[in-house]
Amino acid sequence: MNIQRLRKFFIVAVVSLFLVPLLAACGGSGAINASLTEDYKIQLSKTTAKAGSITFHVTNNATDLNHEFVIVKTDLQAADLPLNSDGNVDETKLDIIGRVPQLEPGKSQDLTVDLAAGHYVIMCNLPGHYAQGMYTDFSVQ
Repeated sequence: MNIQRLRKFFIVAVVSLFLVPLLAACGGSGAINASLTEDYKIQLSKTTAKAGSITFHVTNNATDLNHEFVIVKTDLQAADLPLNSDGNVDETKLDIIGRVPQLEPGKSQDLTVDLAAGHYVIMCNLPGHYAQGMYTDFSVQ
């Protein structure tokens, strides 16, 4: 009888090893790591995700610069957002979905947003940062 129990346990364990990762892959996009860098870049661990709840784990990896993390839903490409007279993105003309404001060097913060299918731009809009190229395109399917 102990051999039968051991056999059943082994079968359940093996099936679980294959089934759990498969089910996890069906349940959404999971966390996306976002690194804000010293050289005015936003690096994402994934540039596409499935529609629904998405958590961005945002880390400011710069050593002496504050950054922010702004998600905008738009049909425009990241480099083509409207600017104000100061040369920063005119946020009044955009649909801001979420934001991590003024993240200090070395700090991290999670941002969970519910994103519908479409095109998004993720940027830092602190003075001069967008002009330095601190933006990236992001797609939700």
